[in-house]
Amino acid sequence: MKREFESERQGLLISVWRGILVGLMAGALVSAFRWLIAKLFRLFLNAYHLAQSQLAWALILLLLSLLLIYCVGVLVKSEQDIKGSGIPHVEGELMGLLHPNWWSVLWRKFVGGVISISMGLMLGREGPSIQLGAMTAKGIAEKLNLSRREQRILIASGAAAGLSAAFNAPIAGLLFVVEEVYHHFSRHVWITALVASLVANAVSLQVFGQKAVLAMPDDLPIFPLKSYWILIIMGLVMGLLAYLYEWVILRMGILYGHLGRIIHLPPHHYGIIALIFIFPLGLLFPQLLGGGNELIVSLPQSSLVFQIAFAYLIIRFVGSMISYGSGLPGGIFLPLLTLGALAGYTFGLFVSDLSWMHQANLALFLIFGMSAYFGAVSKAPLTAMILVTEMVGNLQQLMPLAVVTLLAYLVMDLLGGEPVYEAMLVKMIPSLSVDTDSQPTIIDLPVTDRFAGRRVSELSLPQDVLIYSQVYQHQTEVVNGQTLLKAGAKLYILVNETEIKTVRRYFLS
Repeated sequence: MKREFESERQGLLISVWRGILVGLMAGALVSAFRWLIAKLFRLFLNAYHLAQSQLAWALILLLLSLLLIYCVGVLVKSEQDIKGSGIPHVEGELMGLLHPNWWSVLWRKFVGGVISISMGLMLGREGPSIQLGAMTAKGIAEKLNLSRREQRILIASGAAAGLSAAFNAPIAGLLFVVEEVYHHFSRHVWITALVASLVANAVSLQVFGQKAVLAMPDDLPIFPLKSYWILIIMGLVMGLLAYLYEWVILRMGILYGHLGRIIHLPPHHYGIIALIFIFPLGLLFPQLLGGGNELIVSLPQSSLVFQIAFAYLIIRFVGSMISYGSGLPGGIFLPLLTLGALAGYTFGLFVSDLSWMHQANLALFLIFGMSAYFGAVSKAPLTAMILVTEMVGNLQQLMPLAVVTLLAYLVMDLLGGEPVYEAMLVKMIPSLSVDTDSQPTIIDLPVTDRFAGRRVSELSLPQDVLIYSQVYQHQTEVVNGQTLLKAGAKLYILVNETEIKTVRRYFLS
């Protein structure tokens, strides 16, 4: 037992060391990615302001934008795995379905993402940051000659580091990996991911400072307990809006396919269609361009009326759909939060116009909207609550925020909504070259109360899945058909990579 304890302790120290390495590398890369996007977006925004009054500037900006979008299309054509957010690709790799070349994806996603996002398209940097972090970790894992299981742990940790550096949200980075990407709370996974998140966040803070990414006013009021009934209505509304978002975005590929056939445009150049929509919008409403970071921060000090806020919500909704549906390298993470903020703010204006709430609480509705909308669409409510809390730098609103987020999540679930990134992966797989040469690998899963006390022979697992050991209180037991499973124990399972998702769902659902 002492030998096993020493081995476990040594394994944890290795996890910490690997987490530090991943955090440093991913944090530096994602910080550079984030810095370049911010600087170039500011240049494009200034160019749009000039183009509003000078036709020559408008023509130059349009030609430059078309050239850049064409170049991004060439990158997408040469590497399909850089399309879109990148989070479904990471999930696909952790399920054993995809095995992209990490370097090919890394540099093309970096360049394509910087160009697409900084041009003002309604795309987020966070999804690409997660993929960049994951690919950085995969490169490190290959250099260290790690096993497939250890590679997956490092890739998940890189994803956490990417989100942490993008949002200055290390705890949310860990929770996102556990709740959305890796789907269970393995000790080595969470330790490696937490260390990587903290180190990546430290790197990011050195570059961007310690101010919260979406810092809200310091004098936010406490939401009154007597008005919680309003939160129930808001939760229902946000859940319905979240379901609408998922329904539309999962069908944008069909719309683009029809348009592409009509105008004879290949899929890797669908970004030109998105640009045709975004360019005139940039001339009319430049404040609505980009992922939405500046728009969210400006809302509490704005003097928008309900009709204008609702119009902004519609424009951002359509723009986000068109931008992401084009397949350009960019995510939905921040655009989702922006839509949630606008929806929450619009709802707040509505109830204040009805004299149900004082306008001093508008910023609170904005915060609640971000958490509820993202939590429902991603089906990751815990991540949403912690993420928004870290981003706005305020811990006082957790109770009302949790109420709205939970209700929105329940509405989404009752309507049959799926986690959006998993749904995207399912739709994406047929168009990608999935690695069908499945290799056996080892995964570890906990024994839940559902299986405690049952014998291994009673389990309904695929024929080629082998449970070979059970670890309980630092003692390893070789498994056979008559072995009793113990609650809280860890099972080590030999499984083909393409069946990882099936086995995980069987034990964890």
